[in-house]
This record gives sequence, structure tokens and C-alpha cells, in this order.
Amino acid sequence: MKRIFFLFTASLFFLACSNDDNGSGALQELKIKKYTSISFDANGNQDGHLIEYYFDENGKKTKDHIIDIFGDYEWNSSYNTLGQVAKKSRKYLNYPVDIVEKYIYNEENKLSYLFMDQDSNGVYEDSLRFTHQTNQIIAQWYSPGDVKKEFYYDAAGNLNAINYIGDLGVVSEELITYDSASNIMQINFTSGSTQHDYKYEYDENTNPFYKEFHDYYFNTVWRDGGLLSKYSLFFSPNNITKIIFTSSEPSENYIITKNTIYNNDGYPISAVVKKDDVLIEELIYEYY
Repeated sequence: MKRIFFLFTASLFFLACSNDDNGSGALQELKIKKYTSISFDANGNQDGHLIEYYFDENGKKTKDHIIDIFGDYEWNSSYNTLGQVAKKSRKYLNYPVDIVEKYIYNEENKLSYLFMDQDSNGVYEDSLRFTHQTNQIIAQWYSPGDVKKEFYYDAAGNLNAINYIGDLGVVSEELITYDSASNIMQINFTSGSTQHDYKYEYDENTNPFYKEFHDYYFNTVWRDGGLLSKYSLFFSPNNITKIIFTSSEPSENYIITKNTIYNNDGYPISAVVKKDDVLIEELIYEYY
């Protein structure tokens, strides 16, 4: 009950602020300031896991604060004058920085290298080299040298396929389909005999994370990106209302629903997320 009251009160507060700022009735573009995700266990109790994203006034994510099974830690990001990420660093609570990642761009201002200092000692133990072709980006790992990611784009700049390549060829493949509004409607993941299918449903309201993700993909993702399905918070211009996950192993199937409250400008201010009708997350959005 306290939790529901908190979300309701927060929603009223942000709606009040929005009403004060929009006396003319015209919608305005808002910049996200902070995003908070609070996780819950199967009994509806907070499980101690927390995600907080902090943004500057240009929409750049400057800090990720995370509490999970690995501990309490943060990732800090800095950017160049073009808005491209220049450095990311990780530190655990009460400890010094332990990982530093440096991003290098070529004369065309395209990402060229990502160097990884895993011990924050000035020595780069690994790296990713990025090459750019028409509608394609290849991210090649230094070690092991035959491992790479291939990203394929359509003419509109939408990512429509990702291949993960190992020593013996394609290890996994993600195929992405869109609707006419550039929302991702489906991701088909295949790795050997394993198949995962993600289907997404949306409302028509503004996703405050989309523009940065679309324009600066590697600002948001970690290293070579991992699985695109991890970034459903960011990857579409509208906000997800439902995710239907279907696996080649039926016992893994699930449905996630997201019930979002919006301000008068159509931006999310809070949300309740359930997995198979069981509460798993509550979300709070704050704006400049």
C-alpha cells in the first residue's frame, strides 16, 4: 500500500509541475534527468536491486548507479564536443575506479577503437576495432581475434540484423523488424538449436531515451552491445506496453506488461512492470 501511495504521489507531483510549465497548452520537448528502477521479488517485496540513470541537460547519460548481486557500483561516462562517448569508467562503493574504457574516433568522426583497461593501471588488456561500410558496422575483438559482431542497417538507419561471429562461423543471429513508426515490433534470436522470439506492443507516447539511442548507439550499449533485447527501454520512439517472449524451450516463455502514467506532454513519469502478472519493477522518470 505504501508503495502504491508513493507512485501515486510522485505521479501527482510531476503532473502538477507539468501543468505549471504548460499554461499555454502547447506540448514541449522534455529532457530526461533521472530514471529509477526498483525491483521486487515474487512476494512483492523490494529485493534490494536498484538501477538509477542520471542524464545531463543534453540527454547524455552521465552515470549508471546499480545495486545487484555483484554489489553497489556505478559507471560514469564523459563525452566529446560532438556528443559521442569518450570514456566510461566503473567503480564500486568505497573502492577506486577498477575499469576504464576509452573510445577513439576517426577523421570522419566514426567510432574506430574501444580500448579496455580492466585494472585501471594504464594498460589496455583488450580492445574492439570498428570498421564502417555502407549500412554495416563490424566490431572486431582483439582477443580472441576471430570473434566479431556485425551490425546491419537499412537505408533509414534502423538496425535490422546483428550477427555474432566466432571461430567456426555465425554463433548467433538477431533479426529485427519495425513498424511504420520505427518501433521494433519483433526480434528473432537464433543460436544453434535455440530460438528466442520477442514481440513488442506499444502506446503512442514519447520515449525520452529513443533519440539518444538511435543517434548514438554505442553511447548507450556496453562494448559490442550484447543482445539488443536488453535495451527495450531505449530502442523505440514509443513506450512498450507488452513483451511476449517465446522460446524453443516452452518452460521459458513469459509475458511482460508495463502500465505507464504520463504527464500532459505525453512523457512517462512512472510505471509498474509485471511478469506473468507478478510485480517485478516500479519505474520513476524525472525531467529537467
